[in-house]
Amino acid sequence: MSLFRSGRTAAVQLRGFSTSSALRVGPESPNFIEIPQSIQPYQPAKRSVKGTLPVPREIFPRRRVDKATEEYVRAATPLPLNSKDIDPKEPHAEYRQWKKEMAEMRRTNLRKGLKALHKRKQQTDRIMEHQSREKQQRRARVLKQGEPEDILLTRPSVIKEMLPQHNPVLPDPAREQRLALSKARLEEKTQQKELARRESLHTLYMNARDFIVNEQQLAAAIDKAFPDGINEAWRNDQTNGENIWNLGFPTSVPEALTRGTRTDADRWDKVQERVKKLGEEITGGKL
Repeated sequence: MSLFRSGRTAAVQLRGFSTSSALRVGPESPNFIEIPQSIQPYQPAKRSVKGTLPVPREIFPRRRVDKATEEYVRAATPLPLNSKDIDPKEPHAEYRQWKKEMAEMRRTNLRKGLKALHKRKQQTDRIMEHQSREKQQRRARVLKQGEPEDILLTRPSVIKEMLPQHNPVLPDPAREQRLALSKARLEEKTQQKELARRESLHTLYMNARDFIVNEQQLAAAIDKAFPDGINEAWRNDQTNGENIWNLGFPTSVPEALTRGTRTDADRWDKVQERVKKLGEEITGGKL
């Protein structure tokens, strides 16, 4: 038995009772323990990117169509005015030569960059236009296509006139009438705005005569309000004066109800106000 045991070799290496993977991985690997996976794969999670990217700058806007021309490139990369040769014996000749080479490199890069970006923009615009045209044609083709033959043959018998009609635009028999009414309303509102603007300009013109626009008019207004430095009308609430705040407290409701009939002065002021309004209506402007 000992001879047989010593001469026997294992042809197949059997796996013991363990959860370790058959792969040669260490315990720190996620594949160290085998976990059964589902047949349907998981949806990959969307990568979370921190922050927001800035809006890319429009290098060739519509209002600057000249940026792709040779004139703009020459104006953006002008040659140096003083282009004399550098003397190698100068103390800073190497530094000046390096600066000259760097300036020439910047001009070259700007020229090549503008041309390459403009070429890429034209190519991108052509691709986008081609894709948009294809989408529009595909959409029009789908909208205009007929009913499939299998549905047409297996559908119950229905009169063709009773089927729903696919009209791109609903019929509107009163369209012309609505457009005419809208146009009339728009013209009327525009005319009202123009009249109100003229009325406001005329009122401003009439009131501009009392505006204070210089120091002499300001001094005259101060002298008129304070002839001797003191205006007696501003020191009491019995007379009107030239300030609305000289009238004291406003009239209360009981006082207005118990006042009785108006005086001759009130009637005269009312008549003058009505005559002024009548004159404004007749002349068509402020008085």
